[in-house]
Amino acid sequence: MSKKNRFADQNKEAQPKSKRRLQIGVSLAVIAVALIIIFMPKKNTTETSGPAIAPMFKKEGGCTISNRDNKPIVSLDIEIADDDTRREIGLMGRPVMEERQGMLFLLEQEQIASFWMKNTILPLDMIFINRDGVIVTICRNTTPFSEQSYSATAMTLLVLEVNAGFTDKFGIKEGDRLSWNKL
Repeated sequence: MSKKNRFADQNKEAQPKSKRRLQIGVSLAVIAVALIIIFMPKKNTTETSGPAIAPMFKKEGGCTISNRDNKPIVSLDIEIADDDTRREIGLMGRPVMEERQGMLFLLEQEQIASFWMKNTILPLDMIFINRDGVIVTICRNTTPFSEQSYSATAMTLLVLEVNAGFTDKFGIKEGDRLSWNKL
């Protein structure tokens, strides 16, 4: 047998071994990736993203904001947060809200109320209202997902949250009045 043929025969035997090694290596890599995906700890998204499914707006009442002369400025549909759970969740996780929709928070007692935006996607205007229906504080264009505290400057019994820019668009200011009704 010539040298040329002997090397050709050895090369034929080496090819299947190297091909088999490559196949085994690829198979092991695929199995390793699959195991990593299966056993990788899942990221806890509830801490930063809020409720898994954002509820749709459900009209539960309406409100009208009037100026100091009792002339109506704007009316809107509202959801009503009147228990601890609804007040705690508020508008968290809501990706959108119509221009003339909002959430009215009914506090248990008059207080210097303070709200934050943790897990809240939408920038909001927060309107703080006293027991007589007078707007005492407006926090405009709040920052989504912020843990900054937005507080009233006077005693508050109601808080209306609306889309950011709402109070500027309709010229709403401290001293204006809010009246509301439940369906």
